Amino acid sequence: MVKRYDIDGVNPTGGRFSQVGEVGPNARLFYLAGQTAGRPDGTCAPDFKSQAEQVYKNIADVLKGCGLSMNNVVKTTTYLLNPDDMAIWRDAQKQAFGDIKPASTLLFISRLARPEYLLEVDVIAAKD
Repeated sequence: MVKRYDIDGVNPTGGRFSQVGEVGPNARLFYLAGQTAGRPDGTCAPDFKSQAEQVYKNIADVLKGCGLSMNNVVKTTTYLLNPDDMAIWRDAQKQAFGDIKPASTLLFISRLARPEYLLEVDVIAAKD
């Protein structure tokens, strides 16, 4: 089981993430490759909202294929191209995770592996 902490006396998160994700002894760790908005048929939605939703669908599907769920996510790293997309990304993240708040890092970068990709999210998950 993943335990999540927000530590008193340090800068509060002010967002949809925890400061720490703890994994118990003997847990198996899963390092998901960065997930983009690529669909199973190889296409990619042109708009950011659809891409963000597809990214989290892909994450959920990969986790499910490993016998996991979003509750097993310890940490995410998100790469966005455009700071103006942050509110839409947060909505998609909230829809995907609900009340679950994994530790998280957000980066703004200049480009991703393919020019049509507008965001990418990689995940570390754990299972006891």
